[in-house]
Amino acid sequence: MKEETTYGHQELINQVIDYIHTHLHKALTLEMLAAEMHMSVYHFHRLFKSHLQETLSAYITRQRMERAVMYLQTRDLSLQELSEKMGYDTAQSFSKAFKRYFGVSPVAFGNTLTFNTPETTPIEDIAFIGLDEPEVLLISPMYIAYIRIIGPYGEKESYELGWGKLCGFLKENKLQSKATRWFGISFDDPTITKKKQCRFYACASVAQRIKPSGAIGTLTIESGKYAVYTYKGSYSGLLRAYTYIYSREKGRLRNALSFEEYVTWSDNPAKQITKIYIPIQKK
Repeated sequence: MKEETTYGHQELINQVIDYIHTHLHKALTLEMLAAEMHMSVYHFHRLFKSHLQETLSAYITRQRMERAVMYLQTRDLSLQELSEKMGYDTAQSFSKAFKRYFGVSPVAFGNTLTFNTPETTPIEDIAFIGLDEPEVLLISPMYIAYIRIIGPYGEKESYELGWGKLCGFLKENKLQSKATRWFGISFDDPTITKKKQCRFYACASVAQRIKPSGAIGTLTIESGKYAVYTYKGSYSGLLRAYTYIYSREKGRLRNALSFEEYVTWSDNPAKQITKIYIPIQKK
């Protein structure tokens, strides 16, 4: 396959994955997405499966089911509300799909969830986890360049390769400066999603909107209100930190991306500082 063809295909895959991620609440069909990407159904289907190693329908179903679990963990939604957010016409059709995927109904699954909450968790636990009390910030829009990494979170080889490609792109295009900020966006819960399918975006801020280029995609972190937690410690402890934070913020979460900012890096993990941005509602 020609290099320029592969390059263009990487751009297209980034676009379709981002489109699916932001439109799970709507009807998504092979025909509609192929038209959106200006491709024939046949070639789009083959391209998608070759890049992600699963069919489009399987990917969409998985994304919907895994996001449904996230909502069950972090939101107080009725079954009908949850069904609509997952793109199903009725609660019954959603429940059938959920049970087919996980083996239990969404109601039964929700009843198995146990979280520590601020009422049941000693306040000193927040410090034990490595977190400070959050500050609430209203942030302005940020333009982001990213590279998608699929696989176990924190896997050394793939992360070094991904971050290296992102840094190379920034330097080649003179986009990196002292003002550049480094972010990470984790889209999946590794306790639900297979480790080999977890999606992570290695990100850098850019001064203005840029065009996607091959494996480098672009997105905008929209303005809004965030609870910002400062975490000190190894990146391996971030999952525990997120679990605590989501249980604490459950009542005021809003629909937007959570993300983390790498403020300092050190050979000594205890000295690493990461800020965790959790989108919350305006009150």
